[in-house]
Amino acid sequence: MKQKGIFYTILSAVSFGIMPLLCSQAYDLGANAETLVFLRNVFASMILFVLMKQKHISFAISRKDFMNTSLVGIFGITLTALLLYNAYSYISLGTATTLHFLYPAFVALINYVFYKEHLAKSTVLVLLAATMGIFFFFESDNGNSSMGILLAVASSISYAFYMTGVERRSLNQLNSYKLTFYLALIACFVMFFYNLVFNKMVWQLPPAAYGYAFLIGFGCSFFAVFTLQLGIKYLGASTAAIFCMFEPVTAVLAEWVLLGEALSVSKIMGCLLILGAVSVLILLDKKQSSASREELIEQFAD
Repeated sequence: MKQKGIFYTILSAVSFGIMPLLCSQAYDLGANAETLVFLRNVFASMILFVLMKQKHISFAISRKDFMNTSLVGIFGITLTALLLYNAYSYISLGTATTLHFLYPAFVALINYVFYKEHLAKSTVLVLLAATMGIFFFFESDNGNSSMGILLAVASSISYAFYMTGVERRSLNQLNSYKLTFYLALIACFVMFFYNLVFNKMVWQLPPAAYGYAFLIGFGCSFFAVFTLQLGIKYLGASTAAIFCMFEPVTAVLAEWVLLGEALSVSKIMGCLLILGAVSVLILLDKKQSSASREELIEQFAD
């Protein structure tokens, strides 16, 4: 079971890691971030609709759950994709993905600031180390680099909002297919009205661009999420999160091997510092969760 969990989690991480490369190919064909966010969610919602029908999963959702899903969908999933996809236009794919992976640190900060969770000194040191890693990516006199870094870091904050929102608003109690379907559907409507105001989407694209958008929708919103759920089932969330580190590693290696992107020493150092810090943060969280379970067992025994 453990080997299956590791396999599925790494498969999910690699799928997520290849997504930036697909975005890059679609950009070369004339697409932009707004178009890809919309098309990705259109294709994802269509796939999920068919799957829910086949599995006889009810589409019914309470008003409270829908309101919470809308909040998380707009300021979490949709905003995350919009920020991250725009970051790809300014900085390399691997850099943006690595910076986006700061979200576990922001999850810890959100829980500390808004939900008054205890923040250990070791966790504070890890958060500082992860923050220091960001500065390795800045390039002197490069405004595009600074903008891309800000967008990528902002995407990690919005994704942290999504992660905490799903847990704190009890959306994790919903069927995962149903939750993912409504998140994708909400993103479609948000991007549609967004385009009515800003007129940013590009509709006249070659078939290949729509093909890449479909692969992003299928590979990211369905396949990667599905295999990650299996990984969590067999490993647990904390252990699976460690193997999710293959996502930024895949993105960095993919742009190096397939796109010929140069890997500077500073970028390598930044990657190692951020990924190392996040790994320690996940291990600390796992240790704390284990200690809490043991404490509950002792209290029950007493």
